[in-house]
Amino acid sequence: MKGRRFAVWTNLVLSAVMALVVWVLLVWVAARPALRKLIDLTPQQVNSVDATTVELLGELRAQQADIEFHLFYPPVVGQGGSGAQDQDLAIRSRLRELTRLLLVRYQYLGGDGMKVLEHDFYGDATGTREAAQRFDYKNAEQDLLVVAVRLPGKEWRFKKKSLWFDLGRVEASVRSPNGGPTPNQAPSVLKSYKGEEVISSALKSLLVEGTPVAYVLSGYAGDFSDNDQVPTGYGQFLRSLQRNGFELRPLKLDGKPVPTDAAVVLVIEPRSEFLPTDADALFAYVKRGGRLLLNYSWASLPDWNPTGGRLGELLGYELSVAPVFHKIPDGGLAGGKGLDGDAAVARLQLGINANHPALRRLAESRRALELVDARAVREREGAPPAVRREPLLWTGDKGWLAVPDQNGQPDFRAPNLRLGSYTVGMSCEVDVDAGSTTAPGAPRTGQVAVLTGLVCNNGMMPFTGDLAVNLVSWMAARSVLLNLQDTGYEAKYLNVQLPNVLRVRTALGYGVPGLFLFVGVIVLWRRRRI
Repeated sequence: MKGRRFAVWTNLVLSAVMALVVWVLLVWVAARPALRKLIDLTPQQVNSVDATTVELLGELRAQQADIEFHLFYPPVVGQGGSGAQDQDLAIRSRLRELTRLLLVRYQYLGGDGMKVLEHDFYGDATGTREAAQRFDYKNAEQDLLVVAVRLPGKEWRFKKKSLWFDLGRVEASVRSPNGGPTPNQAPSVLKSYKGEEVISSALKSLLVEGTPVAYVLSGYAGDFSDNDQVPTGYGQFLRSLQRNGFELRPLKLDGKPVPTDAAVVLVIEPRSEFLPTDADALFAYVKRGGRLLLNYSWASLPDWNPTGGRLGELLGYELSVAPVFHKIPDGGLAGGKGLDGDAAVARLQLGINANHPALRRLAESRRALELVDARAVREREGAPPAVRREPLLWTGDKGWLAVPDQNGQPDFRAPNLRLGSYTVGMSCEVDVDAGSTTAPGAPRTGQVAVLTGLVCNNGMMPFTGDLAVNLVSWMAARSVLLNLQDTGYEAKYLNVQLPNVLRVRTALGYGVPGLFLFVGVIVLWRRRRI
């Protein structure tokens, strides 16, 4: 009998010890940085960051980069003198809170190489003064975030971002000339928070060394304008490239080779065929690893619709003279055959090549992509096999090449012919000549993107401009500059105070093991009664 009782107590003790061992191991595993998992349980996961940010921080971890976020939050003394000023202070407090919470997510994803430093203006005046001198912080800048990055063997590089002007989109109230409130002054309103977009963009730009040069070819686009006000101009696209760190220069070939410092050559809306000497110069540039973006569009003047000419022969593509139209989706009406006879057939809803690195983010976002004034681009008969071609953009299966009506204008009615899908964007890849002398790490292939339609003029820039910017960034080997899709980050959280933290720690440290022991005693007691 004693032996049985001893065996029962031994079993109880061993079970309790094993339960405690399992619990300790679970706690230890959960504390490992490589095994941590931060789960967002808010509705629609509003505290989650974009996949581009996750990839970027993973790349920084792989490069063993040191990252520091310095928060300069000068203390706010007293209260505002009016309701509008009280609102300004509330917005400042909200922006500080949102930034702290967002940086928690960054620090979790960034690992041990990422630090968040909030400088204490009173408690650590010496450290704050040293940091202010290091980053040239001025009191007039008020609430500021400094993003600093150092790659192995490199110097620190940093960018300063204002919480009020950069991270927040604040609709500011109107102030009087002396800075005071005006009569019946409306308070400022925090419209949205752009923290993730601004911080990730700053990190991406700090990763890129140097200033790549983008040449804009002239002499072939008779109606090209760099004005950023008129819808047909391309000023906004060019300014966007400059903001992404590109230096823009004009290029007129006249038979001369493309400059050796060209990261990418842009040809926007050419209205005539390339001269043979210029086509050969562009192809030679691609053959030595160059990058070329060709953006054709359709014009009502037949002579303004080149089909590729000599350059098309070398790369193996050709374009249609007529624009591509597509039936309007009818939403189940008309037997699903689509509608025509309306100018809307010129607006093409496109499929995207999700395997292409420059278009993957656009494809994953499932955003509808539309183009107008597009033309069909296809592989030319007898195309050189050494050039690899693949479609980038294409229409649905109810497209056709427009035919002229009785007035000579494109007819919006579909012809009595078989409809089909048309490619309106194509990429061409060319291997660099084996005998060419290239520097270590230089591109081993030349890349050409042939786009048709109005992609990035001022009128289309808000809708499809990121497509062109992404292609240019990818071509210039600046994949880190691919546009970040803003997720509309908004902080939603549980505010856990210190007493609650202590209660949770007590429950996990003593409550859970005690529960195991209590359950074991109950089981033993019940067995003894049976």
